[in-house]
Amino acid sequence: MEALRMLTEQLWEPGLGDRVRTRVVPTGRTDEPDDGWCTAEEYWLLGGPQTPRLLVPVAPRVVQRAALTHYRGLRRPAANAGRALLGAAAGAGAPLARHRLLVQVRSPQDAALLPLTVLARALDRPRLHATFGVRIGANRKATLHLLDDDGTSVGHAKFGWNATADAYVRTESTVLTALARSAGPAVPGTLHAPGLLAALEQGGRPVVVVAPLPDDVRGARGSLGVPSAQEFYSLTPVVRTGPAASTAHLAALGWRVDALAGDDAVPASRAVLAAARDLLARVHADPRAVPIQARWHGDLTPWNCARGADSELWAWDWESSEPDVVAGLDVLHWHFSLAREAGALATVRLADCVQQGRAHLAAAGIAASETGLVQAVYALTVVERAASLALRDGGWDRVWISPERLGSLVAEARDQLVSAEPVGVAG
Repeated sequence: MEALRMLTEQLWEPGLGDRVRTRVVPTGRTDEPDDGWCTAEEYWLLGGPQTPRLLVPVAPRVVQRAALTHYRGLRRPAANAGRALLGAAAGAGAPLARHRLLVQVRSPQDAALLPLTVLARALDRPRLHATFGVRIGANRKATLHLLDDDGTSVGHAKFGWNATADAYVRTESTVLTALARSAGPAVPGTLHAPGLLAALEQGGRPVVVVAPLPDDVRGARGSLGVPSAQEFYSLTPVVRTGPAASTAHLAALGWRVDALAGDDAVPASRAVLAAARDLLARVHADPRAVPIQARWHGDLTPWNCARGADSELWAWDWESSEPDVVAGLDVLHWHFSLAREAGALATVRLADCVQQGRAHLAAAGIAASETGLVQAVYALTVVERAASLALRDGGWDRVWISPERLGSLVAEARDQLVSAEPVGVAG
């Protein structure tokens, strides 16, 4: 039940504290204990109490069916087959799971503070339903797919629940606002970001709500997925040249790495952080002017992108975006993430990612002799993000990469940087 405990902490407790609770009950059970609690929301608990995977609203059939079958193009065939069977069951009014999750409050007044009620008011809707996965990773955040009474997709809401998650949610809101302000008419062949519907607070925590994607989107995998140069840079353009040390991104990254290196609570990471600080010093000392982008997406991956039937590319999850960065980081991250998704994280080299993305790096004006700097900044970013996750989670168990693998990435980046350093840069 640890996963459900985490979900309750992330989603329902902000603003309500001990005036809200969740209960798991067997399907078909109708007796309610007379203990003063009122059931405000109900969900089918797919996966069961011990290994919950998905919550689907106990709602009108059309809503349940839509919640299970929307965005079929984003799922793999086996997952789609399972969802199709559940969708048919929902359409027939059959139970969808052996257990239901009840969200209960102390009073009807408390129900007005629940996330769905707050979101309905913010979006001027009489009522909203939601379906969402149960996440237990170190970077977990509750993300709800919102639907109306007709089963129409309304949008997606992401909730902050601690200082780190709050910062991510606020970043997404800020970036989507900036993109909307700078956007002109839609241009075919460029990258598209979902619109911002609302930025609000629920229980003192930030919430961002983004517009739904087109219904016909398909997962950006294989030859369908790789962005073109125009897509890589249309929302994150190259705006100037300068030393890597002149970027706001590297300055902030350096502060964070230094803070982590000075925190004894970061487990099993002293050696890799020491190596990262050495690499950081080398990047700071490199005087070469390189192309610099206005921002980078920060997590541009196949699982955060999709193409519509018109082949237009959509990217969501802008929570990791940062401004004023060395160009090419999204290109390296895309190819590094392809290897990670393919199970090759233990063997992928940054040089391989440079080779695979060489045309897109060149499109930003990055010379072959400058790719070592891009690799170094990317390796530092991966180290800082992973070590921060480990610190927040109290260990490396839920972090997607190990300290040993990080150490090898830093070593590779250092070698690549040293081999291309101009004369006079300290060794």
